Amino acid sequence: MSIAHISLEERLQQISLKLIDQVRVLYEIVKNGTPANPMQAYSKINGIKNSVELDKFMVGEYIIKVREGLLDRDLYIDILNNLEKISQNLDAASYRLSVLLSRGTQLDELLSKLIVVISEKLLASLTHLVESLRLLSVNAQKAVDAARNIMRLEEEVDDLYRSLELKLFERKYDDLIYVMLLKDIADRLEDSEDMVRDSATSITYIAFGRL
Repeated sequence: MSIAHISLEERLQQISLKLIDQVRVLYEIVKNGTPANPMQAYSKINGIKNSVELDKFMVGEYIIKVREGLLDRDLYIDILNNLEKISQNLDAASYRLSVLLSRGTQLDELLSKLIVVISEKLLASLTHLVESLRLLSVNAQKAVDAARNIMRLEEEVDDLYRSLELKLFERKYDDLIYVMLLKDIADRLEDSEDMVRDSATSITYIAFGRL
């Protein structure tokens, strides 16, 4: 394992920590109810997203520079691309949530709770992802074990997403904008969890090469 591998994994950890910050802000918005200024709360998430996009560009440039020493560079690129897409998904979901709240719309209690739980699962998955990336340079088997935790959480999020989708369409809402925006928020959170799982799979393949 080279210094390039260690440096790259540390950078991916730093980006993942920024995603955790994004999820935490989104989580607080949903859990604590309508903030005084929803768009101001969203601006925090948007600022982190902009930072992640810059980080992605810089890390991508680094991968190109050290590519000769990275036989598994495609796996790292996959992880990097997933992290950027997750950040963009969280930004889009937060924007739609802020639009709803800015209209004075109150989320249904049950649907709100489901989004809170999905956010908690996503937060746990990203925490495992950071740990798995950290363990790659310490203990490859433990990195695999941490990645497997994400697979379990992804299945739980799928179940929650199906439940939310069912509840959303079971009720007859007059406000179609509410239905469309809430469905899109759920879609983006579920899609983000899928990409965390995909990143965990890439980490597992990298770790297998070190066992």
